[in-house]
Amino acid sequence: MASLRALAHAPWSASKVQTALRCPRLFHYRYVDKLSEPETMPEARVGKAVHALLEHVLQGQELEDAEIDARAQLESEREQLRFDALRPGVEAFVGRLSGFRQRRRVYRELFEYTLAVRVDMVATQFYAGDAFYRGIIDAAFLFDDDSLALVDHKTGQRAARQAIGEQLEGYAVLALGWFRHLRRVWLGVHWVAEHCVDWAEPVPVSEIRTRMVPALLQSIEAAALAVADGPRPNPGSWCEFCNYRSVCPAAIEMRFERVDDEPDPHA
Repeated sequence: MASLRALAHAPWSASKVQTALRCPRLFHYRYVDKLSEPETMPEARVGKAVHALLEHVLQGQELEDAEIDARAQLESEREQLRFDALRPGVEAFVGRLSGFRQRRRVYRELFEYTLAVRVDMVATQFYAGDAFYRGIIDAAFLFDDDSLALVDHKTGQRAARQAIGEQLEGYAVLALGWFRHLRRVWLGVHWVAEHCVDWAEPVPVSEIRTRMVPALLQSIEAAALAVADGPRPNPGSWCEFCNYRSVCPAAIEMRFERVDDEPDPHA
């Protein structure tokens, strides 16, 4: 059973847990005070545009039309150039998916699909008052052998699977709550820039129940404990890319830390 402090901050998500563990002050800005973000980092804007392009193309919109809408989100020539560099990865994924559909019997496809579970891991609606954990799955494919493949798009630098494992496993927990007939789940990361998908070994539902569900609950409890004593800052390298860096005293102090003048060697 979840603690009262975990329930107080529900609904949780993978990004919300990560934020709480990284910087409680950022958590309070975003989820408690609900302070509007003073700025958006260019890389985040590019990533959002590429995600939008993928979503619309996978749902059947023509690439050229979807690209026009996606590019409208960008604000500088540099962002446009970064988008240009990532666009071939979108085309490559669409082509790979076409071949995938021919090889496997996919009877249901889900894109930007919202899922949520209650504290007892039973399915509920994304915006329901009893939602305890929720997420938006970039792409999912249900097969006729009761298998499910989950794909998460990443536009940043390729990272070790351990760095994103909790997010993917959280999606597996959500899927189990919604698709009760499942036998196994495949978890994959689509690295757009490198035109590839990294797949983990298929996970049986027994492992989701016995290992992933308890691990997710432990992570949520750790996150709730991390923010229990208020909006304390945790300055680090991530402050440079934080959307609240212009209003956070700790980030301002770190970014503009005074450097003592070099002593005069002739003094």
